[in-house]
Amino acid sequence: MKQEHTMCRYLATDKRINPLYRKKLFGILLLIIGVFGILIILHRLAHYVYEYDAQFSPIDYGRYNIISYFTVQSNIFVCFYLVITAAAVFGNKKAQKIAFHPILGAMVTTYIVITGLVYCCGIPLDFTPPFKWDNPTHSMSSFIQVFHHMIIPPLMLLLWFFPADNKKISCKKMWLVEIYPLAYSIFSIIRGALSDPTFYPYPFYQPTFFWKMLLGDKPLHTEWAYLLMIPALLAGIMFFVIVALIIAFIHNKRIAIET
Repeated sequence: MKQEHTMCRYLATDKRINPLYRKKLFGILLLIIGVFGILIILHRLAHYVYEYDAQFSPIDYGRYNIISYFTVQSNIFVCFYLVITAAAVFGNKKAQKIAFHPILGAMVTTYIVITGLVYCCGIPLDFTPPFKWDNPTHSMSSFIQVFHHMIIPPLMLLLWFFPADNKKISCKKMWLVEIYPLAYSIFSIIRGALSDPTFYPYPFYQPTFFWKMLLGDKPLHTEWAYLLMIPALLAGIMFFVIVALIIAFIHNKRIAIET
């Protein structure tokens, strides 16, 4: 109790801490959003219903395959980050070390912002399933898509405009952001090649995707198809780094204005 009281007093007096992160109401709001996000993912797992779709869902891969998607993984990161940040606002010392670490916050924000950008760009290209609101199951599924791709990403970006403390981010460290998407991409490509039935979480991980895009109906040469994926994969990883650098710039600019 004494330690918690001391930490709360620290939050209330340390000028490095954003006043917003001293307000318990703000902590409650973060906790509600984080817990709600976790609950809707659990709901999706518990109430999984497979419906055949020739374009988007030709095979039933099971309820837990949803965890394979970068969208879901990045949203899980956000949910736990928000819960931990709420605990930090309430005065938990261990939570503060995580929530107030600008590099970690930048990484989580970068991943979820790219999730939103890629999804929204995929809508006019017909890469994403259409929203359906005709029954409770479809409505819940569509709501989850909206929540994960159109609500959480801008919400996290908005939160990023209000940094917890006045620590600036070294742009050199932003290269760390590429580790997770690179590992995720390599795993997804290898898993797709070896799995039976074949599963790729996104079409651009398939060797045939860029082959057909660039060479049309020419006979597929698998080795060359994988080679075509390398520059696209590197470009995608660089996109993560560019977004991370923008995220870091926003953070540092806000710190400079406030100080």
